[in-house]
Amino acid sequence: MFVIDNQLKTAKNYFSEQLKNLFTSTEINSMWKEIICLRLKWNPSDYILNTTFRLSESDLLFIRSYVHRLQNNEPFQYIHETTTFFGLELKCDKRALIPRPETEELVAWAVEFGPYKTIVDLCTGSGCIALGLKSIFSESNVIGLDISMDALSLAQENSKLNNLNVDFIHADILNINDNLLNKKYDCIVSNPPYIPSNERETMAENVLNFEPEISLFVENDNPILFYEAIVKYAKSNLSENGILFFEIHPDFSAEISDLLNLKGFINIELRKDLQGKNRMIKAQNA
Repeated sequence: MFVIDNQLKTAKNYFSEQLKNLFTSTEINSMWKEIICLRLKWNPSDYILNTTFRLSESDLLFIRSYVHRLQNNEPFQYIHETTTFFGLELKCDKRALIPRPETEELVAWAVEFGPYKTIVDLCTGSGCIALGLKSIFSESNVIGLDISMDALSLAQENSKLNNLNVDFIHADILNINDNLLNKKYDCIVSNPPYIPSNERETMAENVLNFEPEISLFVENDNPILFYEAIVKYAKSNLSENGILFFEIHPDFSAEISDLLNLKGFINIELRKDLQGKNRMIKAQNA
């Protein structure tokens, strides 16, 4: 066996050695703890108290499977089939994008201006934004919309997992039926596709080979296509003084700001993410 003595410490050394060229030591340690706690049904204190624990042969094979999949650039969250977002545990698989820390920042920003009676999350994906807001504003009526039936099925599973009542609806924001969501909302939030197709060659393999393209890319000739559609929808469907929140591509912050200004929105504000990039924008309906 590749771990001769079956000791937890030796298995961790194997795990670290195999992945040291792909991940930082911090990332490796975090993944290792999550894998062991999942496999052995431990909580974090169990991990600390059982440093001399001996793993079974099936445990070791389980660990080696993780190593091989990570070496094949498969995202850890997809292998692990779960991730944490805004304090919620969410199922995570190829049906939708992996929720990112930047999107948590967007949710936190929206929370600052709540509560809201009504919220709609356009391009909801895994449902992370809608569920994050519902977890804070339990009395709000929250809706999530997506074109992907696969993503919606994942969002519904996450809704049940967290016992949060969010309505998930199948629709295309680029061709929205006027009767489908023809109501007023106090908050509209969206993290739509915004990466131009010509940026594919610069992206990491673990994104390109595993995450759904429909949620990532837009055509090069109109990279703010989704923002134009959502701004049009928001102008008609935001309540008076209602607020619109977007996650954006940093390169198109000026164009989106100009679009919002042109359409008569006020109190337009850009916010940088933790990497110092223009990543979010807020605007208010006049």
